[in-house]
Amino acid sequence: MRPYIPLGTYLLLMALAFVFPEYSKLIASIAFFMALGQAGNIFVGLTGYVNFGFVAFLAMGAYGLGVTVYYITWLGILALPVGLLLGVGLAAALASVVGAIALRLRGAYFAIATIGVNEGVKYLIVGANIWGGGAGLILSSSMFRAFGRETALFLANVGSTVLILATGLIAVVAMYLIQAGKAGYALAAIRQDEDAAKAIGINPTKYKLLAFITSASLSGLLGAAYFSLGNMQIFPENVFFVDYILDGLAVMFLGGATTVTGPIIGGLIYFGVRYLVGIYLPGLQALVTALIVFVVVVFMPKGIVGTLIDKMPSLKSWLP
Repeated sequence: MRPYIPLGTYLLLMALAFVFPEYSKLIASIAFFMALGQAGNIFVGLTGYVNFGFVAFLAMGAYGLGVTVYYITWLGILALPVGLLLGVGLAAALASVVGAIALRLRGAYFAIATIGVNEGVKYLIVGANIWGGGAGLILSSSMFRAFGRETALFLANVGSTVLILATGLIAVVAMYLIQAGKAGYALAAIRQDEDAAKAIGINPTKYKLLAFITSASLSGLLGAAYFSLGNMQIFPENVFFVDYILDGLAVMFLGGATTVTGPIIGGLIYFGVRYLVGIYLPGLQALVTALIVFVVVVFMPKGIVGTLIDKMPSLKSWLP
């Protein structure tokens, strides 16, 4: 497997964000869908389990960076790496707790168990009035004080875009390393037949938890980059927006779950369709994209990339 195309795509978009900063927000919007699918694919694609709870991990990443910049402004530019580490840590910690319990369930039972995670964490923050509660956190003035006005604006535009792309790139490398190692073979066996995998000595919970925490950590990094750094604000109704779950799953299944290139192709198509429909048929984006994903799943159950590989096996080394 040669992940040159996915890695090259992310690096090219990073270069474009630096060369054409005026288009950085457009690139960020495209990259968000790509990275969202890429991060989710590490768990959903490798295990075959559907996770409806990964919006909570996006939110944990956003709050990790947000509360650091908002409450510990005196750290200056160090607030950025400290906040990113805190966001990833919070997402990983939440995934460890949820995964240790929910991953003992299978199939639909696991999916149902994860549905309540988003709302549970959201109402804890709002109800307990922590981290700004329902009012959220406005980070612009704190970022200006911590980073300086010019640096803060650069980070909010070009910096956030590059970090979103870096998240997708890290997800590509993580997916490649997992699939190429012992964990990849174990997860492939679990995906095919979990009982048979257990019978030959594989610990399903261990490997599912590995994929779950990896996916959650990358989702946390994505949430920090997109919401806290890029938008300079965090509101519970935005960071816990349920539609992001459907967006991530749509990107994965459209491009091809289990493939590294699939979320990139899926993200480009998904964003492009939503953008064009928003111009010519405003208000119908969700309906049209849902219909397209439905058609692809019915007629190309392996997604666009998976179907292409089936028809032309020689592409497998170039479209992993």
